[in-house]
Amino acid sequence: MSRKMVVLMLVVAALMLGTVGSAMGQGSVLTVWADVTRAPVLLDLAAEVEADLGITLDVVEAQDIRQTVLTAGPVGEGPDIFIGAHDWLGEMVTNGAVAPLDLSAVADNFVPFTLQAFQWEGVQYGLPYAFENIALVRNVDLVPDAPATLQELQAIAEGLKEQGVTGFAVQSGDAYHHYPVLTAFGGYLFGTNEDGSWNPADVGFANEGGLAAAQWLGGMYANELMVPGVGDNEIFALFEEGKLAMFVTGPWWSERIIETGINYSIDPLPGAEGGLEQGVPFSGVNGFYVSAFSENTLLAEIFLTEYVATADTMQALFEAGRRPSAFNGVDTSSDPNMGGFLAAGTVAISMPNIPEMGATWGGMGTAYTLISQGEDPVASFENSQQLIVDAIGVAQALAAQGRVPSVPGSLNDEMGCGGDWDPACEQARMADEDGDGIFTLTVTLPAGDYEYKVAINGSWDENYGVNGEAGGANIVLSLAAETEVTFSYDDSTKVITDSVNNP
Repeated sequence: MSRKMVVLMLVVAALMLGTVGSAMGQGSVLTVWADVTRAPVLLDLAAEVEADLGITLDVVEAQDIRQTVLTAGPVGEGPDIFIGAHDWLGEMVTNGAVAPLDLSAVADNFVPFTLQAFQWEGVQYGLPYAFENIALVRNVDLVPDAPATLQELQAIAEGLKEQGVTGFAVQSGDAYHHYPVLTAFGGYLFGTNEDGSWNPADVGFANEGGLAAAQWLGGMYANELMVPGVGDNEIFALFEEGKLAMFVTGPWWSERIIETGINYSIDPLPGAEGGLEQGVPFSGVNGFYVSAFSENTLLAEIFLTEYVATADTMQALFEAGRRPSAFNGVDTSSDPNMGGFLAAGTVAISMPNIPEMGATWGGMGTAYTLISQGEDPVASFENSQQLIVDAIGVAQALAAQGRVPSVPGSLNDEMGCGGDWDPACEQARMADEDGDGIFTLTVTLPAGDYEYKVAINGSWDENYGVNGEAGGANIVLSLAAETEVTFSYDDSTKVITDSVNNP
């Protein structure tokens, strides 16, 4: 029986059982939010879907999908299907934002761990299409053999310094790219419970191994063996010029690695003496969610299982995105780097998909930034460990209370917070005094120029800037003298105002 006949039978059966809403059928619209890379692949399916089902496939190139789904869905303005990472899962499930999926008919076509990444308490919530992890990229002419340990990497970097070459670089303040260094020495983010689930009460960032990683990083920066203050663009520029020997990145930059023209190799991440044999990176899985707020959940599931979970579509998604495919049988030979990234990912662990994950990035990133700036490595890690623990506690407490906005910005220190840009600071929290969804906060600030945003439930996972735009630009506040300022946030429009800019 052809796939078209199967799909038609499923829809007819659903209509007979009354499981498809009245909006279904001829003339219905199925809305999919995707990023700019994947959207064209999905749009290519539109004609086939319309011919088979009489349904319009509306593919929208969306930004800030994670935040917008949580706010647009409940008011009927969200998608039926959206693309997202597996570590969004805990937040999405606990907010009632995603619907379960029955993938039993296609499950055998997928790499098992990619399906498991989208499971919560044994229930499947996402259809995966790709996974990814970082690896070590090495200039073979400068470093003929891959270092087995970070100590060996350090020795190589010391030799290269005499030639005016920086040995190693990691994106500054980026906790994701630093994670294999942490794990190589025995540090970790979350421990696990007896059943293998993540335990957010066990944070091992500043354990003995974590502090060893901090000291190693501190020594590398102090001896100018690592370059501080760099992002991807700066790293690639140095690598292309032959001034950088090794760095870490993922398959999303595969084509850019090739275009450097450097004789390179992609290798597993080094371990550490006295630690692990190999640095353990996070593995991320990307996939499709069905919105729990959709009126077309069955149709969405049919679209995913019958049109997306196919060899042709998964091949097209790989060609567009250049990441290892979650679908068995996809030909990745067009990209010579896939084997290297896969080898580096054999020891990778799936990024925790629990809601507390979002509260950890800021604390970890702060530690790495401070170390790159010459601050004490041990103190930086120990302080950040406490920041992580506190942020997790605040996020859990706020989530239990409901939505609690705060005003993080360069004015937090003046509010009495421990530092600036802290979404978890108690003194920056807003209150809905009248129960009308309008939250306010009144504080007295000294003269000065400030910037701020609004963040929800003590983390940056959901934040709004100018004009209420999700993840938008900072709002500028200039005070000529000490001033009492009232901040107001409308949770329906996401717009935040203040009594100075908006008297």
